[in-house]
Amino acid sequence: MEEDKKSTAVQPEEAPKPKPRRRKAASPQSAADTPPSPTDSAEPPAADGQTTKKPAASPKKPRAKKTTKTTKTTKTAKPKTPKAAKTAKKAPADETPERKAPAQESPVPAAPGFETGPEPKSESKPEPPETPAREDAAAPTVPDVPSTPELPEPAERAEPAGTEPKPTADAPAADDTPAAEAPPEAAAADTAVTDTPEQTGDVSAEDAAEPSGLVFSDDLANDKALAAEAARMANISRTAQLSIAQIMAGLEEDPAPSAGPAPASEAPQHDSAADDEDDEPQDTIPQALGRGVFGMFKWLLLVVLFVLIIAGGGVAWLYRSATPDMLPEVKVTFDGQELAPTAYKWHVPVVGSFFRRTYAETLNSSPVVLEDAISDASPDIIVTPSDYSTQLTITDADKETVYEGSVTGFRSYLFAENGTFDAKLVVTASDSAAEDRSSVTGTETWQFRFTVSIKPSVTLCTPTVQQGSVAAVRVGSTMSRTEPTLTGPLESTGFVRAANGWICYLPIPWNAEIGNTELTVTADGYTETLTLSVRAASYSYKDYSTKSQLTSPYIGADDAPDAVRRLLTTDGGEIQWAVGGFVQPFLDSFDTPLLYGMTEYVGRSYSERSTNYGYGGRTSTNVVIKPKKSKDSMIVPASGHVLLAEDLGGSYGYTVVIDHGAGLRSIFYGLTALDVEAGDDVKQGQLLGTSGRTVVAELRIGTVPINPLLVWRGQCDGLKYY
Repeated sequence: MEEDKKSTAVQPEEAPKPKPRRRKAASPQSAADTPPSPTDSAEPPAADGQTTKKPAASPKKPRAKKTTKTTKTTKTAKPKTPKAAKTAKKAPADETPERKAPAQESPVPAAPGFETGPEPKSESKPEPPETPAREDAAAPTVPDVPSTPELPEPAERAEPAGTEPKPTADAPAADDTPAAEAPPEAAAADTAVTDTPEQTGDVSAEDAAEPSGLVFSDDLANDKALAAEAARMANISRTAQLSIAQIMAGLEEDPAPSAGPAPASEAPQHDSAADDEDDEPQDTIPQALGRGVFGMFKWLLLVVLFVLIIAGGGVAWLYRSATPDMLPEVKVTFDGQELAPTAYKWHVPVVGSFFRRTYAETLNSSPVVLEDAISDASPDIIVTPSDYSTQLTITDADKETVYEGSVTGFRSYLFAENGTFDAKLVVTASDSAAEDRSSVTGTETWQFRFTVSIKPSVTLCTPTVQQGSVAAVRVGSTMSRTEPTLTGPLESTGFVRAANGWICYLPIPWNAEIGNTELTVTADGYTETLTLSVRAASYSYKDYSTKSQLTSPYIGADDAPDAVRRLLTTDGGEIQWAVGGFVQPFLDSFDTPLLYGMTEYVGRSYSERSTNYGYGGRTSTNVVIKPKKSKDSMIVPASGHVLLAEDLGGSYGYTVVIDHGAGLRSIFYGLTALDVEAGDDVKQGQLLGTSGRTVVAELRIGTVPINPLLVWRGQCDGLKYY
């Protein structure tokens, strides 16, 4: 609009638009290649400043160099336009110095996307004398623009009037009017003139108002319009290149100043920092790589430092969160008494198993003394929870270790004696054992001192017993290594080792006093009194008129041979009848002419017989057996050890003594043959020998005879305790 106004201001009067006599044939170039007037066309100008382009069908030809020789173009008949010529002649002469560009101008770098060809050669062309304005319009020259592509050669002149070329799809005509072919002079001006209308001021209003695509009837008007249009397009292209170059900030030097006064906004800003950077030498590849590696190293160092700061803060928070409340609670009881720990050292995890917080303290340097004495030979010790590993060590008063092992193994341990002991228990929690307790590991220690004062249990197994039977007294485990003792009116062989302590068998004689009998038992310094009740047994008797009628053989309690009597006072061995008990020594039935406790009388009166009172009788302390058949086989009634097996002669015959343990012995007189020897260990039911006409069987505990029939028949309760 400014160009139109400026052109109008120069014209003294507006010339009427010359009416073309005839339209010239349009060049078969695309509408995008023909730069329209800024005021008449909405299409943007071409980036390279070209106004015409060769049709797509015609191949490009190199531009022919123009010579100074003036060539006359073929024109169609047109009316003279004195008005247009007059207007062109009226261009003020004082504007001519402003239109000429300086001799040297800074080259304008090509912006990205804009390419320009080499500068066309501008040669002087003689003009007709009636068109002085054309020489002025073509006079200014433009400095060389780098990277400008060569403009295509002007299209051929249109055919003579009356022949119009057919329009093509590549070059549609705007408003159905084909653009006029630019003459060679206009093409030269198109690439040579770079001054804007504001700078030159030589564009008339008639030229500004004329569309770029129309053909003027006058050659002068046509050339001037094409020159103005080329100058305008060159200015627009240059302005776009400068704007893009400033935005990209990629130019190494400032654009050349304009030929005329340029607007202040278009002046490039001088950047001193950019100049300093341009002056600096370029880095080599190793330097660039080294600088990049160093920068990356600094970046990684910052990242690591940042991570360490965050991790350190997290670890510090976790460390403060590992409080003593996280320590495991372990409870220990010994013989029913709860123990207090003396020291502990626990490791609470802070960061997994790599970093832990330790809590350690010694609560008591000396052992804790238990108030209650231990009264059991095998006290219990319980650790809760039970999945911890334990180590228990017990020492006596002489600092000798009496037990060392786990708590589980201590359950089967028995104290051998009373006394004072020191114990140390260490409970350990390893990683595997502490998985359910947040993986807390460490140890806790208990040290305690206790006194073993075991009172053995004393039991009277048979509170009531009849004459000729056996009573039993049991004493539990004792701490001392000496056997318990028993005192009272009854004779005994003493205590022997049993499965759960000690046991003592008391033989009750056939004539033992009826009633209660006091027994005193002493074990581990404890004394206890027991009361045994003895009841009378039912015995039979026989009366004979002469002594020849007495049972023979008869062997009384004091009639035992010396060989047998010596064996009765020796200590007995281990209990043998615990397995199988006793059986009778004959497989077949037998008669008993004389029973245990039976009294034989000779010559008593009738009154004495009726009251069973008199003198001169004898009482049997054994059993006389008469087999059904002579020389019957005998078997061993219970397991034992053969002490004697020999012929003692006389009424004793072959005699066998078997020790069954605990002072209980079996004696057989009157055998005719022996199948065992002294020193043999025999089993129940084993063949013992051959009987004679009668056999005397006797069973004694120590020196006191008892009723063998009660024992063989399982009617003696005392011998049922082992």
